[in-house]
Amino acid sequence: MKRITLLGALLLSATTAFAGQLQLGSNVRVLTLNGEPVDAYHQNLEIGPGSQVITVRYDALFEANAEDHEFVRSPVQVIRFESMPNERYMLQAPIMDLRQARRFAEDPHFQLTRSDGERIAHRTWSRDELLAELLARP
Repeated sequence: MKRITLLGALLLSATTAFAGQLQLGSNVRVLTLNGEPVDAYHQNLEIGPGSQVITVRYDALFEANAEDHEFVRSPVQVIRFESMPNERYMLQAPIMDLRQARRFAEDPHFQLTRSDGERIAHRTWSRDELLAELLARP
């Protein structure tokens, strides 16, 4: 019994030691991480090393006054990138006014950086682009 407990503790500590983190900027909403649903409005997600696939959208609320407000949401985008162990990444959208946000939501481009500010190479698809690419494969 003690061996099982010790083995479990070792595995858990090994997983934690290699875990990275994905921090989300304002108005960035991750829907899934590697196919698993993400609770609404989480700002920090634990990620492992290797290939990461997230579905994300721009999701902002603008208030003109106490009675008037508008939600601006982009279509879902799929982002794939490679993460390194123990690294912190940030996924952000620019800070915008309502007019800029409406334009951005039509064709969103999220910025993915490491904690030191270095941009991270990633690939982005709309759902339609991804589906077309998958259907084109033999």
